Amino acid sequence: MGLDKDLMTNRRSEAPKLELLRKPLPELNFSYSEKQSEVISHSGKNPLIVLGGPGTGKTQTLIAQALAKIDAGIDPNSILILTFGRDRADYLRDEISLRSPKTANEPLARTFHALAFSIVRMATSEDKPDPILFSGSEQDSYIKQMLLTDSADNLSGWPAELKAALPTRGFAKELRDVLLRATERGLYPEKLSEYAKTYAENYWSQIAKFWDRYIKSLAMREEGAADAKERIDPSGLIIAAMLRLQDNPNLLSDLRAKYSVIMVDEFQESDISHRLLLSYLSSGDFTIFADPDSTIGRFRGADPEGLKSYFNTLKEKGADEVLLIENYRSSAAIVELTKSVAMKFRGRNSVRDVTALRKDESPEVSVLRLQSQSDEASYIAHAFRSAHLHNGVPWSEMAVIVRSPGPAVAAIRRALSLSGVPTRVDTDVFSLADNPVVKPFLTLAEFALGAIEINAENYPIMEELLFSEIGGADPISLRRIRQELSRTRDESDLRSATELTLDAITDPIISIPWENAIPIKRINDLLRRAKTLLRKHPKLSISDLLWEIWSNAENIEGEKISSVWRTLALRGGSRGGQADRDLDTMLELFESARRYVERFPNSKPTEYINQIRGEDILGDTITLQGQKAELVAILTVHSAKGREWEIVALAGMQDGIWPNLKARGSLLGSDRLVEALRSQSISRAELDESASQALLEDERRLLHVAVSRAKKSLLITAITREDDEPSRFFEELSDFVNGEIDGEPLVTQIPRPLTSSALVATLRRTLTSEFSSVVDRELAAALLATLAKENISSANPENWLGYLAPSIDKPLIELGNLIYVSPSSIQNFTECGLKWFLERNGSRDGDSTAQILGSALHAFAALLHTNPELTPDELKTRLNNSWSLIDMNKGWVKDRELARATDMLEKFFTWHFASDRKLLAVEKEFSVTVGNAIIKGSVDRIEITDNGEIVIVDLKTGKTATSAKDTVDHKQLQAYQLAVIEGAFTELNPNTTSGGAELLFVGNNAKSASVRSQEPIDGEVFKVEVAEVAIGMSGSQFRATINDQCDRCPVRKSCPIQSHGRTVVEQ
Repeated sequence: MGLDKDLMTNRRSEAPKLELLRKPLPELNFSYSEKQSEVISHSGKNPLIVLGGPGTGKTQTLIAQALAKIDAGIDPNSILILTFGRDRADYLRDEISLRSPKTANEPLARTFHALAFSIVRMATSEDKPDPILFSGSEQDSYIKQMLLTDSADNLSGWPAELKAALPTRGFAKELRDVLLRATERGLYPEKLSEYAKTYAENYWSQIAKFWDRYIKSLAMREEGAADAKERIDPSGLIIAAMLRLQDNPNLLSDLRAKYSVIMVDEFQESDISHRLLLSYLSSGDFTIFADPDSTIGRFRGADPEGLKSYFNTLKEKGADEVLLIENYRSSAAIVELTKSVAMKFRGRNSVRDVTALRKDESPEVSVLRLQSQSDEASYIAHAFRSAHLHNGVPWSEMAVIVRSPGPAVAAIRRALSLSGVPTRVDTDVFSLADNPVVKPFLTLAEFALGAIEINAENYPIMEELLFSEIGGADPISLRRIRQELSRTRDESDLRSATELTLDAITDPIISIPWENAIPIKRINDLLRRAKTLLRKHPKLSISDLLWEIWSNAENIEGEKISSVWRTLALRGGSRGGQADRDLDTMLELFESARRYVERFPNSKPTEYINQIRGEDILGDTITLQGQKAELVAILTVHSAKGREWEIVALAGMQDGIWPNLKARGSLLGSDRLVEALRSQSISRAELDESASQALLEDERRLLHVAVSRAKKSLLITAITREDDEPSRFFEELSDFVNGEIDGEPLVTQIPRPLTSSALVATLRRTLTSEFSSVVDRELAAALLATLAKENISSANPENWLGYLAPSIDKPLIELGNLIYVSPSSIQNFTECGLKWFLERNGSRDGDSTAQILGSALHAFAALLHTNPELTPDELKTRLNNSWSLIDMNKGWVKDRELARATDMLEKFFTWHFASDRKLLAVEKEFSVTVGNAIIKGSVDRIEITDNGEIVIVDLKTGKTATSAKDTVDHKQLQAYQLAVIEGAFTELNPNTTSGGAELLFVGNNAKSASVRSQEPIDGEVFKVEVAEVAIGMSGSQFRATINDQCDRCPVRKSCPIQSHGRTVVEQ
């Protein structure tokens, strides 16, 4: 893979020594029914159709039939078991292999696609390279690339109204769906063009042209290779296998002879091409297991509507049929509910007449309405924890099933975690690049490769990286770093805080100690290591680059993330479960990268990243995963198929979500194509109607599968509120379980959580409530004492917020020591001591656009002192040219702020030239000692009148001007005047007589600059005020004061006199 020997050696040395343990084989305590025994002992002379609903033991019967045939002397290598989904194939293979004394040379169970690919490879001559199988995600990416070409050159002849849609993900998805459905049903481009005319489909002709280009492009030669490598996409794989068998009768004969026994599980998920392939191969013992009501793969091409005709064809050839109608899985209540769902399907199906064999003492089916998504998640968490604590149900026997991923998944996972319930969220609902675990590693690789430039435009991407686990920052810590970088820059440095932060990520030396910028240091180190490796090994593969980043990434404690996750995963628990999932995700990333490098050895690392960034579907990656601890599963219906749990919650039964009746492929008509091929010779309007009915049937099948996953207890929930109502499916289930309700339906209230923290809260409330009886208070106190002895820290009064004295009451600065104050801090402290204290200690906002704008205006205003000959036009030109460095906004926001800055500059310029005072200095620093206080600051403008008095002008760019009344006692201006009186500026002019001070406002809505003047002050009186302020700033308590700035105060959420800033004990 392009990795040098020394790097490979290092990687091997890092590999942990693992001991492989075989999972214990559970004993089968299964008594087969008469019908099942009939299937197990079937002679195989005729094909056998086994039909049964959920939980009727179809899969166990298949396993038993396979074992019986092996015990009867049939060679395991002659048995072919087919199913849908790799996990399902793995399960069948393991169950049969581990229970059989005989050994098979190849997998007993496999997917249809695995079989088809093996046929294609067997049919490939030895002098030609093996074909390449496109994964679903690779096909998706390839189609998008072709559409990008079409958006520029329109090689497929797309109409003008579609041109803007060609580069979009939605269009690529719809187009891929059409190609998949057409290929699975044996169509070809020319035939699709004919259908376009027959059904008056506007875009099928262009799709046919695109499809023809797509097919031809798959036969391209790999760059640098001497032989062509045929590339086959997933939808065309089955057809390709059949074509090979047609062209190679000897291979077909060999396969028929080899596989004397063929068994198919979950046959209802098959499409037309699967059934044709089976017709090629099956010549002897052939058994299929199916449940037409449980088809969930119609979006992948499954054809449940065609099952009946296929079964009839088999029966005409002498096939036997066995119905399994005894349910072993679920309690009677759940079975009856499942039957109620099935009875609403179109047509008659005898497998729906199921009888429950399981006898539970207290089966439970609940259909409940909750007020919010949070309440729904909390109720599920309470139900699961109650079942675990009171009934001993293992976490692994519980599951939450949702229709599709969304906010509900995050809410449920959060509620379960807060209740101490370990969870595992199904990872198959995300594409690999969108997984939050993988994203930072891909992003850092892109920065190292130069695929993303480190500049202000890409700062949000870098900020996201800093906030990730490999950066370890949070908004507060990053703001502090930005502020410190800004504070320590040179006066001549005009870079913004954003630019300083980005430069610190690449610079070996920065203006602040690295220990004050740990997140930036971590990203800096990783980037430097990665870039060094890339310089040393120019042909470094993407898999090796990602491994370099992964193996050196550290968390906020400076520990290797790989080691921390491994330790947590082995330790177990809620956090361990999360670490285990994260490690599995990283394994998927490395396997995906390794597979890409093997298939495309001459590719560049950026090509791999671009591909998975553009994927909307999960890549087909095989990775080894460890055995999972006791975890509650949170997954979609599609992932739940074929599995079962004691307790199942169906969440999010909302209108528009389940059922989701939004038409799929409505623009390009993939569903209409399926209906056209199935129904034949119907009108366009009838196609739309048929597709809509089929969509509702699909959604009901998903519900049928979901409901039937539960063994003993089933909880069904939905939210009822003004803007979000339960769905029609929920109402059907509610009517069946609860009966029809007259009036307003009851909304379920959330019970107290079964956690120690909730129990302590209840006991504390009882203990402190004036309405509690003496007996209840004494009992609550005794229980709290017991809990505290058992190390429940929240039960110990020493840990109760508001019950203890402050942890420290020492003053900030010991009495008598010097304290530095600024004119603005005197103003702020006088207005509100608490606001001054909080902002002084990190609560101040970072560099906002307004603050940066203010600094820029001060700088341009100062230019008139050094370059008095500057004209207004020259100043505006300079402002315009430098605006991109000042304002990082884009579009109309940036234009608006530039116009505002220009307006302020014009106001200042007009005021400046109208002034009759002489300008002595701008941005002049000073320092004055008043008792224990050292007033240190900088004045914007120092001017002198004709009679020699010194006037200070403070330039303000805010939108609100201070009133004339408030200016009279403005402490910041008074501090400036005191500096004049104390001789702080005598090097400019020996005069120490203050002529007053002014606030100059240029940012308000007035047409010209607004001036607020302050009369000369009595310096001795103000010195007393400064001394009092200094004592207050040095103290240990800071008073919150209500004033007219409270509504705009940035720290009001921490203010005890504001309603939303009070502590819990003050509410």
